[in-house]
Amino acid sequence: MRTLYLDCSSGVSGDMLLSAMAHALEETAGPGNGFARLGESLDRLGLAGFALHWSQKKVGGIATWHLDVEQTADQPLRTYSNLVKIVEDSALSPEEAKRAIQALTLLGRAEAKVHGVDLETVHFHEIGAVDTIVDVVGAMVLLEALEAVETVVSPVDLGSGFVTCAHGKMPVPAPACAELAKGLATFGSDCGMERATPTGLAILRTIARDCGPQPMGRVLAVGYGSGGRSCDEQPTYVRAFLLETVVGKKPVRHHHSAHHHA
Repeated sequence: MRTLYLDCSSGVSGDMLLSAMAHALEETAGPGNGFARLGESLDRLGLAGFALHWSQKKVGGIATWHLDVEQTADQPLRTYSNLVKIVEDSALSPEEAKRAIQALTLLGRAEAKVHGVDLETVHFHEIGAVDTIVDVVGAMVLLEALEAVETVVSPVDLGSGFVTCAHGKMPVPAPACAELAKGLATFGSDCGMERATPTGLAILRTIARDCGPQPMGRVLAVGYGSGGRSCDEQPTYVRAFLLETVVGKKPVRHHHSAHHHA
């Protein structure tokens, strides 16, 4: 069977996961089957006003892939309920839609909890833009395309220091990130910046069945995905390993599984 191993030891964000998974799909399915497939799948959302721009980005001398989601038209301020309706009304497969809604629910609940508001009415400040929907839905589409039966994630670097957001200056991890890190294996490096985003953590919480070291298996592909703030001074990227693992020898389940049902 196929296992996806996500190395998030230098951090995680939605765009880093998307880029790493799309790159791994290109490696295993051939050129044009990763990046183009993602674009075609996102068309099924019936959502206007955005464009995808792929580029190669060198980070610390390593060639990585990077995705920019450009907003090409004004977007309304959306609530959790609006985002879920977009997914429900789309032409995604039932499994893709189910996972996407699960990740959006985790995001919405975290925001609602830290701000003390109702889930149905929570407005997604930083996470309300189109790129949240693109990151969440794209990750679920790519997971199906990679045909991975299991996903295992490394311990995640949450970073350190302070982050400035719509609500002011907050210590890293910011409250929503701290909430979304529950169930995952995490650590804080002395980088002095935020290394994990709410969207990245929500995606991991949805798809990861286990946290820990890379399982034994034959490596089929390795994808590298960098984020907007990845640079030589801050060499951050997600690595997506697609592994052929022995059937019947699944990764050992840790007592605290990273997977939580929405």
